[in-house]
Amino acid sequence: QALEDQVWDLLHEADKAAEENKEKSQVYDAMAETLGDAWDALIIMLEKRQTLLELTSVFFENALEFAVKIDQVEDFLKNAQEFDNIDSLRELLLQQEHHTKELLEKSLALLNKSQELTEFIQEFKCEGPNANPEMIQGAHNSCLKIDNLLEMLQDRRRQLDRFLKHQRQGLEQVLQICLWHQQENQV
Repeated sequence: QALEDQVWDLLHEADKAAEENKEKSQVYDAMAETLGDAWDALIIMLEKRQTLLELTSVFFENALEFAVKIDQVEDFLKNAQEFDNIDSLRELLLQQEHHTKELLEKSLALLNKSQELTEFIQEFKCEGPNANPEMIQGAHNSCLKIDNLLEMLQDRRRQLDRFLKHQRQGLEQVLQICLWHQQENQV
């Protein structure tokens, strides 16, 4: 942006020089057109890089939120084994259901953002005059790193899902037994 005014001034000077020197007007016109095209291409490339940075930032924010939620659920599983009565048991089951739902929501948000980011990287790597083997390899490596992070977090989520399901089944059985005892006492 700091150089944009200078570029446009240079283009205007080329226009004036072309008007003053008619015999070289084709040369000046070609120079101005080439410089204008290069400037437009640079602006487009910078805007795409800005979009890439924004997508990457949102992806890593989602990954962090997901990792924090995984940690919270792990803590919940370690500490949520005790209950005093049927109401606290039901509350424990509701908390578990809430954590499961949030895990899935964070997981889905991260999956969607990772797909959006990797698709953008795949399109970005081959565009423009600067596409080269190093850029293509760098884009490939970036996509692999995104996939590895995503897979690691999803593995942790799947493991938590198994523990949550197992715990939920046990708690539901205990609830049924407690309800049965309560009915038996009432009778």
